[in-house]
Amino acid sequence: MNLFIKSRNGIDIINLANVAYLKADGNYTDFYFLDGKVKTQLSTLSFFDDAITSVFLGKKVPSPFYRMGRSYLVNINHITSVNLQNLTLSFNTDKMRPISTSKGNLKGLRDHIVKTYDI
Repeated sequence: MNLFIKSRNGIDIINLANVAYLKADGNYTDFYFLDGKVKTQLSTLSFFDDAITSVFLGKKVPSPFYRMGRSYLVNINHITSVNLQNLTLSFNTDKMRPISTSKGNLKGLRDHIVKTYDI
């Protein structure tokens, strides 16, 4: 599914299947792609959280994106490990480093995955 973002110069189209996670940076949001590239967009993480949720609701499928605290929106389809001991989240590509976050964020993600996938 694609996310269409209006910009000064036109429209950016982002294939959400290729997005590993989004990270807040004030009024900007960084999109981290599976190929290791990063694209910065001028809008808050909350804006993109709502926009992505709307895309999936429109298709009547659950969103694979999960909000972790104020800073991250992660695509569960690309997670390979939630490590509560090292406080890291790893993805299914060698082109991305694991991200570090709080134990509370990781526990919330783990609990969401357990509930969603009936583990």
